[in-house]
Amino acid sequence: MTDRDGLGAIDDSQEFDDDSPIRDDEGPRQRTPSAEELAVEAEAPVADGDIATDVALTDREAAANDAADGARRVERRDMLRWGGRAGAGLGAVLLMTGAVLGAGALPVEPLERVEAPTTQVLPSSPLQSRVCAGPALRVGTSDGSDALALSTVAEPQVAIGSLGGEIAEQRLPVPMRDDISGGAAIAQRGEATTLSAAQSLPVDVDDARGLAVSECGETRLDQWLVGGSTRTGRQSTLTIANASQVSASVDVTVHGPEGPVETVGSTGISVPPASQAVLDLAAIAPGVDDVVVRVVSTGAPVSAHLQQSTTRGLERGGFEVVDAVSALTTAVLPGVVVTEPTGIETQEGFDDAAPALRLLSLEGGPVRVVFEAEDGSVIESEGDLEAGRVTDFELEEIPVGVTTIRISADSPIVAGARQVAIAADGNDFDWVAGGQPRSGRSAIAVPPGPGATLHVVSASEEPQEITVDGRAVELGALGVHRQPVEAGSVVVAGESLVVGVGYRDASRVAGFTASPQGPTAGGVTVVH
Repeated sequence: MTDRDGLGAIDDSQEFDDDSPIRDDEGPRQRTPSAEELAVEAEAPVADGDIATDVALTDREAAANDAADGARRVERRDMLRWGGRAGAGLGAVLLMTGAVLGAGALPVEPLERVEAPTTQVLPSSPLQSRVCAGPALRVGTSDGSDALALSTVAEPQVAIGSLGGEIAEQRLPVPMRDDISGGAAIAQRGEATTLSAAQSLPVDVDDARGLAVSECGETRLDQWLVGGSTRTGRQSTLTIANASQVSASVDVTVHGPEGPVETVGSTGISVPPASQAVLDLAAIAPGVDDVVVRVVSTGAPVSAHLQQSTTRGLERGGFEVVDAVSALTTAVLPGVVVTEPTGIETQEGFDDAAPALRLLSLEGGPVRVVFEAEDGSVIESEGDLEAGRVTDFELEEIPVGVTTIRISADSPIVAGARQVAIAADGNDFDWVAGGQPRSGRSAIAVPPGPGATLHVVSASEEPQEITVDGRAVELGALGVHRQPVEAGSVVVAGESLVVGVGYRDASRVAGFTASPQGPTAGGVTVVH
């Protein structure tokens, strides 16, 4: 029997100095040995000898160590108890986290939503704006004495179509020319719906005669003008309007039947804020029979138009203002009138006095053209276009009458169609711009002119009911509707509609395709 055999074990019945609950943030408690534990240590005989060689001393030392260990065992249990509580606290945190995540994944009763008060702050710039081509201009003098002279020969009449808002209009000046005004800049404030504007420009002077009706277009950074010529007897004048408050730098590229034309002085053209620049196209690209012009601006968007007048000897051959289009893979040309051949187009210098379709493909490739006549007959044609080259197609095989032309291609294209009026008292021509569909309710401007006719072409393959000035009209899939309209404006509502307005009498022809609504300048919602 050893000294430790009579030592009672310390078990769970051991009484603690302080059995109060231990907090999670509390460390191990210091414990005071009991009287019994002190007595055990006191009874242990003091070692009197070499513990390394005396076995009895070794046993007594071991017994003392066991007694001390027994006393300290309670302290270790306290430490484990504290750690256990800390672990329980961590487990509780994890369980609570799981409860929160689980609750977030389960449906809960809807809470009452309280809307914070807000204020809509509109931008200082107009919600919608348009810029018109302006007056008919003559470059040079009628007697040829001054090739650089610039003068106004006719003033336009502007019509505005709006569904509401405050309309403001101002004429843009031509820099360093106090005697000439540019086109009208039209702004609509306080109304996000469509704004439409167009101008009618009848011309009858000694070296030019005809009627031009053109859309006042939105400003753009990239635009194309399909029409015009700089051959002998054709004067093409490019107008570039900047209605913004910052300067624009403009690059002009001219394409012809052989591709892009080498030009001088056509890049980096500065257009000051709130002004209109004028450029004689023949000065940078002379002798080009069939023209397509690209206008690219940086710094500010601009609105470009191309005026063209034709003179054959002493005979005036018409006046036109070409509207800008965008290069896309589809285009619809509404209300193209194909007239009976008169024979005049076979005479020298009169080859451009006949209906034609002008196309340019930016990248080249296949193109598909569908001609839809008034009687419902359809002619389809397919072919390949060379990149960057202007191609004119005569329309002598297309039935006489009003035709809708639909064009599609695998790569971006631009398109325009020439229609003519040939009569004993004068000739005229017009370029119908390729249009894109618009949806919703729009007020289309209708400037004055002879025989004004509304052309509505559906680009939807589903039938629909449209309205024209509140009157319901059933329009079939890819259907067409035409009706006469009065000067002022006409309200058209429907989905995926290409809209144009045409004018015609015996010796004059004109019209425009309404461009789709661009994005409005939105406001900012302020939450209080």
